Amino acid sequence: MPHQNGEKKLLNRVHAYINSIKTKLVVSFLIITLTPLIYISYVMLQNASNGLLNVIVSNSLAHARKTAIDLRRFISHQQEVAQLLVNSDPALDQDIEKLTLLAQEHDRRYFAIEKIGVYDTAGRRLCASVDTIFTELPHAERILAETKSREYVLLDFKAGSGPMLAMSLNDRGSNSYGLLVIELNRFLVTSIISENLVGNSTRAFLVDAGGTPVVSVPESSNAEDLSLFGEQIRSFSSGVFSASAKSLKKPVLASMLPVVGLGWRVVLLQDQQEVYALVEAFQRNLYWILLFTILVAVIIALMISQNIALPILQVTRGTNELAAGRYDVRISVNNTDEVGQLANNFNFMADSLADKMRELKAAYEELKLRADTIEQKNIELDRKVFEVGVLYKIGRTMVEVGLDLEKLLDVIIDKAIEAACATRGSLMLIDENQEVLELQRVRIWDAEAGQTVAVHNFARNINIRVGEGIAGKVLQSGEMATINDPDSHQDFKQYDNEKNRVNQLVCVPLKVKNVTFGVINIVNRKDGQGFSRADTDLLQTMANQAALVLDNTKLFKLAITDGLTGLNLVRHFKNRLNEEIKRARRYGKIFSILFFDIDHFKKFNDTYGHQIGDEVLKQVATIFRGNLREDIDMAARYGGEEMIALLPETDARGGLVVAERLRQAIEAHEFTGHTSPLKVTISIGLAEYPLHSNEALELIRKADTALYECKKKGRNQSSIYSEQMGVVSEK
Repeated sequence: MPHQNGEKKLLNRVHAYINSIKTKLVVSFLIITLTPLIYISYVMLQNASNGLLNVIVSNSLAHARKTAIDLRRFISHQQEVAQLLVNSDPALDQDIEKLTLLAQEHDRRYFAIEKIGVYDTAGRRLCASVDTIFTELPHAERILAETKSREYVLLDFKAGSGPMLAMSLNDRGSNSYGLLVIELNRFLVTSIISENLVGNSTRAFLVDAGGTPVVSVPESSNAEDLSLFGEQIRSFSSGVFSASAKSLKKPVLASMLPVVGLGWRVVLLQDQQEVYALVEAFQRNLYWILLFTILVAVIIALMISQNIALPILQVTRGTNELAAGRYDVRISVNNTDEVGQLANNFNFMADSLADKMRELKAAYEELKLRADTIEQKNIELDRKVFEVGVLYKIGRTMVEVGLDLEKLLDVIIDKAIEAACATRGSLMLIDENQEVLELQRVRIWDAEAGQTVAVHNFARNINIRVGEGIAGKVLQSGEMATINDPDSHQDFKQYDNEKNRVNQLVCVPLKVKNVTFGVINIVNRKDGQGFSRADTDLLQTMANQAALVLDNTKLFKLAITDGLTGLNLVRHFKNRLNEEIKRARRYGKIFSILFFDIDHFKKFNDTYGHQIGDEVLKQVATIFRGNLREDIDMAARYGGEEMIALLPETDARGGLVVAERLRQAIEAHEFTGHTSPLKVTISIGLAEYPLHSNEALELIRKADTALYECKKKGRNQSSIYSEQMGVVSEK
């Protein structure tokens, strides 16, 4: 009986404790407090971990991208050095002895160059800077074929060697006779990759198109790890991948980017343990904070049970607000008892969480800022590389066109449209009187053809006076005008049809030494966006370059061209003749001289006047040029009504065919400028190099002798020089 009473008392005490307000307050407080705290910790852990992982991935790709760009820039620079050898006189002349000396000099001068070798089309070595380079070049014919479509070919690495560039060697006739092979310094390639490594466990690999590693940093790195990413390397150009396998000592994270234009890829491998160290450290700190918070919550619950419900309500509300993400919430309780302590502890916990969140946010923002900075620098660098490439192509194309003003105008407007990614454009030049702009070219972008095409049916009488309209004001001020909202511009006039509507316009001046002589109009970007500062800067730079070329072309034309006929002056002709003699001697070529004048032209001038005579000379010169080969033959006015032509790689009999065609064309032509059509005839003499002479002056004399022989025989005929004719007086 006493024992039963003791058990009953114990049960009553337990039941009383469970049902006491103190227990209920403790339990309620713990449930209300800990539930949102645990939820907050979980949300913070997930968000912060994901944010840090995104920054880590972006940072890894940024380092891989910088490595790829640095490698591309290094290879491009060495290709430019190799181009100097390819374009040297010894290379063009196939002078192997001098080419050997030049290769040795480049080998000594440029630290980036390890070895230089020259091979014939069969792959046999012709010369080398050092004997350690291989004596035979495998697959030389295939490599030579590839160089026809590319500036250079990147050869497969050999064990222990550096990258190898192969470029075609051509003689002065543009005939390929071999290959120039340059082995680059493997140490420099390794150094470029090493500069962009982060972390202690990072390994870097440079792999070829098939995924085979050719360079590893450090060199002791285990390349077998790459086999786990073989499918990604072959299937994707870039990305971040992770792998964990029994063959790996540690799980790794791989970042991969291509080296543009080379067919290589940069692969960075880093232990996931190191990559995720920051995330794990944050998790540990958060766990400790959570544990501390739970401990504090239990203590506070026991203490708060001794106080009234109102302070508990305040704490509950504060906890709910904290769970909602308001880390600045604080509890204001004036009690000095347990409830006040609870409030202080809650505020301390909120301060700790807020501090940690601020620290975490600051670390995140710093990492993000670094990644954004690297990305922005890469974008700017890509833009600069693009601009330099565009300007280089423009300059090279202008040089190839040479002094042909018509072709040069086509090149300028075509490249301007392409550089600005525009849909159409036009080019206008000031007239001789410096009063109006005359429309010279109109070009549009053909999306199907993938190139610009000419518009030939534009109104050539469109003339704009200086100071009128947008183009006229640009001509007057010499300052570029950029209009991305033409409807609001007072000087802008739209076309009536929607097809020709202008949405964006850039008008760029063509000027030399502060003298503006034309404008380039670029209309409508392909993407519909307005022209940016980068677009206008590139257009201005290109326009300045084009203006210099145009100005030089005009000056040269004036210096070598006869003002009346438009033919070359005799001084320029003789210079060209001497050059042709040197070329013919070197390569064993032949050529002919065609020399003619207008029959009875003095009598013609006396009859009809010199004004009519000048008009006849102009028309004869036009027919003369039309019967010669463009860009091959050369026509000149020798003096008065005498005209002369150089016919390269044409013997006297071939020249006689040309002479007869020219003579018949002039005889059949009705010359205008008089009240009634007029007729003239010509007499033509020919001489051949070296058959008749190997000296310039003597060739001209003998062609002149053949001309006078035609006059003796009645005029209006052609004749080839023979020894029976003798030689006329000096010309």
